Amino acid sequence: MDFVNSPTRYLFFTGKGGVGKTSIACGTAVTLADRGPCVLLVSTDPASNLNDVFGIRLSNSPTPLPGVPGLDAVNVDPEAAAKAYRDRVVGPHRGVLPADAVAHMREQLSGSCAIEIAAFCSDRAHAPAHGCDRFFPPRDDATNGGW
Repeated sequence: MDFVNSPTRYLFFTGKGGVGKTSIACGTAVTLADRGPCVLLVSTDPASNLNDVFGIRLSNSPTPLPGVPGLDAVNVDPEAAAKAYRDRVVGPHRGVLPADAVAHMREQLSGSCAIEIAAFCSDRAHAPAHGCDRFFPPRDDATNGGW
């Protein structure tokens, strides 16, 4: 598979339920970690199965996976990430712009696209703290059934 032999900085695995997103994302993450680069596996699926696959309780902070040096995993809550994103984007405008303009901004950031952007921004926020020179988040993403 070319994406394993020449991975880009970010890898996304999307699609409908049951197509193998989690299996392929986990296999890719383990393969890349075995080759030496630091890997962060990110799930934004509200029904994430990463806990079951690796037999470890994950949270919204990167957690090292026992037995796979160089591989950490994180479950990102897409709704919580979207709320934080909206607050970051809209917050500075409260009290500066008219209330109806701020309400319109919040409305524009309430759709599934905003959730996907927020989840991606959350992924990127984990990278510096994770300490990776290279950041590969094979991401099991079911926030919108795929892009």
